[in-house]
Amino acid sequence: MSRIERLKAVWWQILVLAVVIVGLSGAGYRMWYQQGLRVHYADGFCPRGTWPQQREGVAIRGHTAILIDTSDQIAADVAEVAFDRIDEWARDTLSAPFLQKVSIYGLPESASEIPTQSGRSWCVPRHGALANVLYENPRVVEIEFRRFLRGVKVELDSLRTREQADQSPIVETMSYLAQHHPDLDSFVLVSDMLQHSGLADLYVQNPAMTDTARQECGKVFSGDRMRTVWVYYVDRPVDVQERIWPTSWWRECLGAVAGRAMN
Repeated sequence: MSRIERLKAVWWQILVLAVVIVGLSGAGYRMWYQQGLRVHYADGFCPRGTWPQQREGVAIRGHTAILIDTSDQIAADVAEVAFDRIDEWARDTLSAPFLQKVSIYGLPESASEIPTQSGRSWCVPRHGALANVLYENPRVVEIEFRRFLRGVKVELDSLRTREQADQSPIVETMSYLAQHHPDLDSFVLVSDMLQHSGLADLYVQNPAMTDTARQECGKVFSGDRMRTVWVYYVDRPVDVQERIWPTSWWRECLGAVAGRAMN
């Protein structure tokens, strides 16, 4: 083989090797990129994400339970505004950090009934405004985020039309979830917050905080695990409902935990 032929063979080998490297790099980048945008469906946990994501500040995440108060049906227009507020909540990286676990529950019909999760859990993705324009398409990132929110809305719509119940065991439901989910650190409620069960009846004017109710509230809000209780406060045409949330009874129940109104 002549020297020219040997050089050609070497160059062909270099070219083939370069093509392979470029191909593998492209495939690896595509997998990494898609992994960074994907809405992870949680089965008990939310993944930490890729190494580059961890470099962006991914830390130990928490878990948010969205509770839909189905003791009274929620009108369609009210539900639409409530969803808009949840959309805003999900875009706030302080209240709903990247890969925060989100689960949705309808309020049980009685305090003795175990709350059942509606659908499956999600892990909050990034939205378009947070895309890194050096290697991400903000439009694609936003589409993935909207897909996550569409899933949330489907569950909200399925719950708001449930038949009315005689009880509204809000504290008992929160207590059960807090005790059975050690990672739970916040709640989002769509509710009139009129607790109505054997534990407490807020349909009574100026109800007293009993020792039993205080103890049950303590199971949820004592310690430093719980961060915030967000409430889209559903207005009801009843005189006993205070106009501003948190109400006096709920302020005592929450203790040092922040109560935030979403409307």
